[in-house]
Amino acid sequence: MTFSLSSPVGRAFLRGLVTSLPFLLVVVPFGLVFGVVATSAGMTLFETMAFSVIVVAGAAQFAAVQLIQEGAPLLIVILTALAVNLRMAMYSAALAPHLGATSAPVRALLAYSLMDQCFVASMVEYERRPTATVAEKAAFFFGIAVPICPLWYVATWAGVVFGQTIPPEYALDFAVPIAF
Repeated sequence: MTFSLSSPVGRAFLRGLVTSLPFLLVVVPFGLVFGVVATSAGMTLFETMAFSVIVVAGAAQFAAVQLIQEGAPLLIVILTALAVNLRMAMYSAALAPHLGATSAPVRALLAYSLMDQCFVASMVEYERRPTATVAEKAAFFFGIAVPICPLWYVATWAGVVFGQTIPPEYALDFAVPIAF
């Protein structure tokens, strides 16, 4: 199977890419701040990057780092991150009628890349285009996620690198509350 940007699926992907552009303006500073905050909490570059790649959920990551800074038990950190991300279960349920017929590997990628921006923009698109095929709907969703996820990783990395240059006397404890 070949993929063409001029096909209906390709055009849906491009619409998703265009839709993602305003979100990119938020992802970069948010990722930078997360990298700096994680560094100031004592996390290494490897730990921070692994956290961002595995979790891919800024709000949960900020909450977890704040709890880690405060010395909370690991179980509390994990439960808090899960509680913050419970909305993803509701998002998944709302997306199921539109994307549930995709293959298991595609559903796994959809679940991994599910974030607020993808959910909201996709639901608006699906209402606008009720006759879109499942493949077109998935392509639109991925069009949003494809630029956001890697940019989150790069911004987090840059935040860690920058955060390592900030002397400890310039405490960045203010950054977590400001992010919200």
